[in-house]
Amino acid sequence: MKKINLIGQRFGRLIVLRDTGKRCWRYVVWLCKCDCGRLTEVLNNNLRTGCTKSCGCLQKEIVKKINTIHGDTKEGKAVRLYRIWRSMKSRCYNPNHNSYKYYGGKGIKICDGWKNDYLAFKSWALANGYKDDLTIDRINPDGNYCPKNCRWIPKSENSRDGGFKRWREERQQCSK
Repeated sequence: MKKINLIGQRFGRLIVLRDTGKRCWRYVVWLCKCDCGRLTEVLNNNLRTGCTKSCGCLQKEIVKKINTIHGDTKEGKAVRLYRIWRSMKSRCYNPNHNSYKYYGGKGIKICDGWKNDYLAFKSWALANGYKDDLTIDRINPDGNYCPKNCRWIPKSENSRDGGFKRWREERQQCSK
């Protein structure tokens, strides 16, 4: 197999500096310098097919952008309202969530306007009394998460108002 010289060529954010002398599955391993300044070793095949475009910094930037598109992070941590929305989605749609059986498992859903649009949920929350010391509550505990069925109340009131109490009662019945 004839070796193709890639020295000086650019692949994404990488510029090939030299052959490392290493081989992996008959492929040349090239030493590359990323635009961010880091050095990385990359297989010939991964460069030429576009599988590797950076030292890893590109993927980190993409993930960061996806996770912060709403702008609600402080020091890399999601703000409380975003965490509430994420948790609400998880309870309704993630069968591995510890409370799924009490929400998604019982058919509780999130309205289309909120399900995949954090900014719509945030807009509703801010216009309807959200404060950091309040928690979201479904007025009809058997109803879905939607603007007409949700409100912001103190956590202590939410616990007394059925949700937590009902959850605790169901849990006690299961353990008998």
